Amino acid sequence: MRKTWTQIKNETMTKREQRAAAQLALRDLAEMELAELREALQLSQEDLAKKLKVTQVAVSRLERRPNVLVETLSNYIEGLGGKLELRAVLSKRTIKLTHLLASAGRKKAARTARRKPLRRRLGR
Repeated sequence: MRKTWTQIKNETMTKREQRAAAQLALRDLAEMELAELREALQLSQEDLAKKLKVTQVAVSRLERRPNVLVETLSNYIEGLGGKLELRAVLSKRTIKLTHLLASAGRKKAARTARRKPLRRRLGR
């Protein structure tokens, strides 16, 4: 009879070891590079490129770049099925920076509107 992962985990690890392993996994997820995140989601560069309407080479370059525009990063994360949130972590508080992502969304909407014929935008 096959065992589930939970059964194996419970038979081989104490609750304390399970909590420690979960914390390590969360830390690793929090420190992933873009390519590692994409791979963890079992998505190829080719598949992501199709979703983003770019080439596989463009995805590869993006994953290796040291500096990326917020809008580009937001599009990449959306292509993975997620949503980018940007926060400033200060000594006594954390602040969500919404205006940067909102402007990226407005630019994206404007580009999409420009691509549609005027009649479609006006509802004719």
